[in-house]
Amino acid sequence: MKITALRTIPLSFPIVCPLGTSYSATGYMGGLAVFVDSDQGVSGEGVLIALNDKRLRIQADMVESFAPLLIGRDPAHSEEIALRCFDDASNFGVSGLVNMAIGAIDSALLDLRAKLVNLPVHRLLGAAQSRVPAYYSSGLWRNLPLDELLRNADNIIAHGYRAMKMRASPGNVGVVVERVRRMREAIGPDVKLLLDLGSRFEFAETLHLGRRLDEYELEWIEEPLSDNRHAEEAQIARELATPLASGEGVFSLDEFGVMIDTRCVDVLMPDLCRVGGPRQFLRVARMAERVNMPVSGHVLPEHTLGLMASIPNGSWLEVMPWSSPIFADEIRIEDGCAILPEKPGFGYALDPAALKKYALR
Repeated sequence: MKITALRTIPLSFPIVCPLGTSYSATGYMGGLAVFVDSDQGVSGEGVLIALNDKRLRIQADMVESFAPLLIGRDPAHSEEIALRCFDDASNFGVSGLVNMAIGAIDSALLDLRAKLVNLPVHRLLGAAQSRVPAYYSSGLWRNLPLDELLRNADNIIAHGYRAMKMRASPGNVGVVVERVRRMREAIGPDVKLLLDLGSRFEFAETLHLGRRLDEYELEWIEEPLSDNRHAEEAQIARELATPLASGEGVFSLDEFGVMIDTRCVDVLMPDLCRVGGPRQFLRVARMAERVNMPVSGHVLPEHTLGLMASIPNGSWLEVMPWSSPIFADEIRIEDGCAILPEKPGFGYALDPAALKKYALR
C-alpha cells in the first residue's frame, strides 16, 4: 500500500452568507483542495480554508513541495510523514504557512487511511459520542439590522438548531447589550446563544460588556482580544461569570499549552487548518482534557465533525457554511446535533463539479 501522488486545486468560491468583514468584501472565499492518491485506486481529501484567494498559489506550492516525502510511502505511517515534513521545512519555522500545508496533507492522509479500511473517521479514531451538539455560526453578523437578525434566528431554529452565534462591534456597549437582550427575548431561554467579539475589543471594554451580559446566560463570549494576549484573557476569564472561548488564531502546540496552563479561557477553539491538521488538533484536545477543559472546533465542519466525535471533551461543533459550496453534501442536523456520517473517511466528499467550477485559473 503506497502513496502515488500529492495534488492540489486552488479554489475561489462564493460566500454563502455576507459576513460584513474586511476579508469578505469580494463575496468570495479562498481554499485549497489537497489530494493524496494511493496505489489502491483510493484518494484522501484535505481542505485548507484561506479566507481569500490572494496567496493560494504560494500555499499550493508549499503543499506540493512535500510530495517527495510522501510518494512511495505507506499512508498508515502518517505520524512519520508529518515529522519528516516538519523537519524538512524547519528553516521556515513550524507555524503559519508550513503548519497549514502539513495540516492539509495530514487531513488527506486521515481521510485516505479511513477509506482504505472502509470506516468513517470517528470510528477509526474511536468514537466518544454518537452525535455532536452543533451551533449555527452564520446569519447573525454585526453589520445587520436587528430585525434581520431576529428573522435569521427564527430561520436557524427552523432548520433544527438549538444554538447560534451572533457577532458584535466595539465602541458602544449599550448597543451590544440591547441586541443581545432582544435576541435572548426572541429565541427564549432554551436556545443557546453565543457571542463572538472577533478580536476587536479591548480589555476594559470587554470586562464592562461581559459584566452587563451575565444576566443573559450566554454559552460563551468568544475572542474578545487580538491574538496572544493570554494574560489579559486569563483576567477576563476569572472576573466574568460567562465562559470565555478562544484559540482559533493559535498555530502552535506550545501556545495552546500556555493557554491551558494559565486557564486563560474556559473553552479552547483550535482551528483544524491553522493548528496543523487532525494530528495536532487531537493533541490539543488531549492536552485540554487533562484539566477538564472543553474543546470546540472552528469552521470547516465537514472535516472537524469526525474529530469532535472522537474526543471525550468535545463540546460544540461550529457549523459555518463557508466551505459548503465545495462539498457534495451539507451537515445534517437533528434536534440541535450534527449527525455523524457513516460513509468511509470524513464522510463529506468534495464535489467534483464544484472543484471544476471554482478552480482558480
